[in-house]
Amino acid sequence: SGLNVWVEVAEEAETVRALMQAGWAVAPGERYRMESRPALRVTSAALRKGEAQVFADDLALILRPQTRTYSA
Repeated sequence: SGLNVWVEVAEEAETVRALMQAGWAVAPGERYRMESRPALRVTSAALRKGEAQVFADDLALILRPQTRTYSA
């Protein structure tokens, strides 16, 4: 199926959803793992020049802890 990258995440479903909203299709790792922590299976074989960096930037933004603020 090509070259795949395994990216550990805290929450598979939420990360997959956020990436889909950003225009990326990845697979949750659940069906590909036996005892590892939650992860994404990212197939990189079809990426065009420059897309890997854009994907990495989008993923980093999604995985960055969110700071919540409250207003009165």
